[in-house]
Amino acid sequence: MKDKIAFCICTKNRKLKLKKNLSSLLKLKNFKQYNIEIIIVSNDQFDYKQLLYKFSKTFKIKYFKEKLSGVSHSRNKILKILKRKKYKYAAFIDDDCIISKNWLISMITMIKKKRADIITGPQISQSRNIYLKIMERKNTHAKKIKWASTNNVFFKTVAIKNNIKFSVKLNEIGGEDQLYFLKLNKLGKNILWNSQAPVYEMVDKKRENFWWFCKRNLRYGASSIIIYRTAEGFFIGNFIIVLKMLNDLSNSFIFLFKSILLSKINFFRSIMYFLRLIGCFIGITGLQIKEYK
Repeated sequence: MKDKIAFCICTKNRKLKLKKNLSSLLKLKNFKQYNIEIIIVSNDQFDYKQLLYKFSKTFKIKYFKEKLSGVSHSRNKILKILKRKKYKYAAFIDDDCIISKNWLISMITMIKKKRADIITGPQISQSRNIYLKIMERKNTHAKKIKWASTNNVFFKTVAIKNNIKFSVKLNEIGGEDQLYFLKLNKLGKNILWNSQAPVYEMVDKKRENFWWFCKRNLRYGASSIIIYRTAEGFFIGNFIIVLKMLNDLSNSFIFLFKSILLSKINFFRSIMYFLRLIGCFIGITGLQIKEYK
C-alpha cells in the first residue's frame, strides 16, 4: 500500500507563484510511488478554481479558504485537517518556493534511515542579491536542531498529534513556525537538518534592498523575545535571550573584524547580527515589528 503524503501550502496574493510552486511538484522524482494529496489554504479573495483544475488531473487537491487574516490561522486549519485524516507523512512548503527534483526521495530516505520525527532543509534564494544570500539558513547535514521553518519541512503526522498550535500572537510579526517546532522539540520530537533537500525561493524585488534587510533582522531580534519566553518560560527564556544577545554581539564584532580584509559579505553579516541585537532590545520593551498583514 502506498504511503499517504500531504503537501500543505498556505497562500495569499501569490497566484502566479503558487502556479510555479505546484508545477515543481509535478517534476518530483518517483512521486507516483506515493499517494500524494495537496492541501491548499488561501487567505485572500482570489478564485483558484481554474488554476487548481489543471493540477487536479495529476494530484488530489483539497482547497480551503481561511477567513481570519494571518498565516497562523491558515496553518492551524491545516493542522486540524492533518489530525482528522490518515496521512503517514506531511510537508509544509511556502507558496513562493520551487521544490528540487530529488526533494521527496531525500526526505523520505532520511526520515526512515535516521528515525527522525521532523526533517527540515535549506531555502535558497534564486536571486543573487547579497542581503538574501546572507539570510539563508545553513547547518551541517543530518545535524540535530531545535526548530524548523515551514518553508521546507517534512514530518511524520504522528509528531503533531497534540494540542500545540501556531501562535496567533505572531500572525503579523513572523516566527510562528519557529515557536511551533520549538514546542514540538521540547516534547521530545527529533528534528534533523537535510542539506540535500533544498527548496528555491522565487525572486521578490521588494526584498532586494537594504531597508528590507534591516527590517527583517530587527524583526528577528524582537520576535525572539516572544518566542523564547513562550517556549521556555519567563526565567529560562530570558536566560536564553541573554545568551543569544551575547552571541549576536560577539558575531557582530567577529564579522566586522573579518570585513577589514575587504570582505563585503562579512561587513553585512556584522550589520545583520548588530541589527538582531538591537531588535532584542526593542522586543524587551514590549514593542514588535510587524511585517505581515
